Amino acid sequence: MAAVAVPVAIIFALGGSAHAEDHHRDANAVADAPCCHLQIMATAPTTTAWSASAVPAPGAPAETAAASRASRWHVASKNAPQVLIADVAPERGLQVKTILAARTISAVFPEIKNMGGVRPDALRWHPEGLAIDVMIPNPSSAAGIALGNEIVSFALKNADKFSLQDCIWRGTYYTPKGPSGSGYGHYDHVHITTHGGGYPKGGEVYLR
Repeated sequence: MAAVAVPVAIIFALGGSAHAEDHHRDANAVADAPCCHLQIMATAPTTTAWSASAVPAPGAPAETAAASRASRWHVASKNAPQVLIADVAPERGLQVKTILAARTISAVFPEIKNMGGVRPDALRWHPEGLAIDVMIPNPSSAAGIALGNEIVSFALKNADKFSLQDCIWRGTYYTPKGPSGSGYGHYDHVHITTHGGGYPKGGEVYLR
């Protein structure tokens, strides 16, 4: 019971009711109340068993971030969902599933310090708030390539939750079914496209 107290408290503190955004969303204690509108956008935690020994000690160096990432995913499977806040990505004009993907990636991959969102483009994905560009630090280095690969893998594993359409990274186009074609560029960032889910109406709460 204690594990669910935080998200429930948040819902009532906001004075809203929670409605499912679409059939992709996770079953995270959705309740309806007659007063106002509140959407819960949630991602499912991974199912791998959590290992306390994998959590770095306080003050551990930044190099441990990648090594401890799996443990942070596993912690989410043992505790109540965490509320995701706006972070790296500029969210103006983004649709709800794109925001969910951006906030989740920011939370899981603290190495990412820059994302692109809505911008003019000949194709519809960025102008319509369906895509983000996850900028990779030192993208041509072994560490940068590994980080980009990991972000693509993470997005594909959460394809249903993000309503993922595709990822593009280092010349390869990926769909939820796997790699599909090459020659697409994107050597300094991971391009992620969702199916959108509509524009925010206000009051959305995004859960990890």
